Amino acid sequence: MQLKEELTLIQRGDRSITEYLHAVKALVDEIAIIDHSISDDDLTLYVLNGLGPDFREIVAPIRARESSLAFEELHDLLVGHEAYLRRLEAVTHNLVASTNFTKMKQSPQWESHPWSFKQTGSHSGP
Repeated sequence: MQLKEELTLIQRGDRSITEYLHAVKALVDEIAIIDHSISDDDLTLYVLNGLGPDFREIVAPIRARESSLAFEELHDLLVGHEAYLRRLEAVTHNLVASTNFTKMKQSPQWESHPWSFKQTGSHSGP
């Protein structure tokens, strides 16, 4: 019973998909030895329930599938989505850094240098 509860409650958290799926698979294998094997459909549901909000875009299509996914297929889909999220995060990070640099360059403070003193008052010459 305890292993089934662990399987029901397991969350990905900060783990990579591979680490998370390894933990799920270890629980499933232990349950299979003690009790009975878990179907591909049930295994998929346990995995999807523990993924968290980062994977919501891929969870819905997987849940809507008519046919069962083998564990290896599920692994491949989730690892691919994780790689996509990392690329997206890198692009977003680079875009934000570039935007911040551009804004900083365009600000008046960027142009004021100690060596470029501009006279602000009127001065009458001799």
